[in-house]
Amino acid sequence: MMEVQSEQQYKRLRMLDIDDLILLQHLLKGGRPSTGAALLGLTPPAVSHRLRKIEDVFEIKLFDRIGSKLSLNIAGRTLSEKADRALLLLQ
Repeated sequence: MMEVQSEQQYKRLRMLDIDDLILLQHLLKGGRPSTGAALLGLTPPAVSHRLRKIEDVFEIKLFDRIGSKLSLNIAGRTLSEKADRALLLLQ
């Protein structure tokens, strides 16, 4: 059972790309989605789509949404910190 769960987690992680990690890192450091869009050369709707994809991959909500504003919740901060460490390892 544990092996199956690890395999499923691995498959989910493979659905993310480096831009997803960069976006999470940007948000962790207090950046806004709109500046994340400019950073990655994406439109704001594309960033919203990407953020929802990340939430779908991990099957958790990463943000508290208040109107059009996003705020990382505890799960989001935890994942963003892991993304930050992963990007450091890739440098």
